[in-house]
Amino acid sequence: MPVRVVTKLKTLKGSKPDRIVETAALLNTGYTGSSPEIIVPVKLAEEIGLWPPPIDAIQSTYDTAGGPARFHTVRAAITLQIVDNDVASKELTADVAISPTEREVLLSDIVIGELEVVILNAHRGYWRFISDLMNYIRYSKKPELW
Repeated sequence: MPVRVVTKLKTLKGSKPDRIVETAALLNTGYTGSSPEIIVPVKLAEEIGLWPPPIDAIQSTYDTAGGPARFHTVRAAITLQIVDNDVASKELTADVAISPTEREVLLSDIVIGELEVVILNAHRGYWRFISDLMNYIRYSKKPELW
């Protein structure tokens, strides 16, 4: 079971500023970048007011496991937190890459690191925050497809 966490997204740009949505997101350490960035499906981008993309969106091609894919990226588009039963991570401003093919939210390696998530067992879906006690285990959430 891959590791999924609940994220709280708050829109900073687009047609619905201050829109808040909670959704499951997949931790994807293979999704590397140079700034905090998440991938969201078009349907979620519509929900938070980033689709159609704002005028300042950048079109680019990403190398993905399925081959090259075209994305619209909106810089500093949201703040996000990881929330779990008893705690929430710090808030992080992130870029949003909008995917026409992806069906769930993906968190990049930088986002995972900045929000201080430790993957304990990727197969079993175990994780914790750096600030948790060493023996504390958090559990993966169910996928949320958009």
